[in-house]
Amino acid sequence: MTTPTNEADGAQPRAEVRTGHGTLRAALAALGWSVAVTAAVVAVGYASYRWAGTVSPLQPLPGSPWPYLATWGALCLAWCLLLRWSTGFKGVDGAAQAIGALAFAGIRTSLAHRPDLALLWTYGALAVAVAAVAAVFWRLRHRSP
Repeated sequence: MTTPTNEADGAQPRAEVRTGHGTLRAALAALGWSVAVTAAVVAVGYASYRWAGTVSPLQPLPGSPWPYLATWGALCLAWCLLLRWSTGFKGVDGAAQAIGALAFAGIRTSLAHRPDLALLWTYGALAVAVAAVAAVFWRLRHRSP
């Protein structure tokens, strides 16, 4: 909220300060956006798994797809939350499409080749850690004075 100032007094206008309710609302909106993007990616990944059983060149291996979908869903959610936090809960144009495309490509490749889940979690955690460091640097570089 901004506080109006009287410029005749020579006072400088105050910068916008978020109250507790505004920050909570922004955090909940970021969480909702992240969950929606993750749910869409997992749903499209599952649909592609079902479709791959009939006509796709990347035939899925037998077995349950759910451990892989859950892994990629968790990683996608972490990336989305990091993105929203690093931009001050505002987001970046095209970021949802980029995160969704990367996670979807990971889902398709994982379901076609079925790597060890521990290896997938290790590489995913490493990618989230690198993204977290990048998010911290982004926040430090773009924060308001």
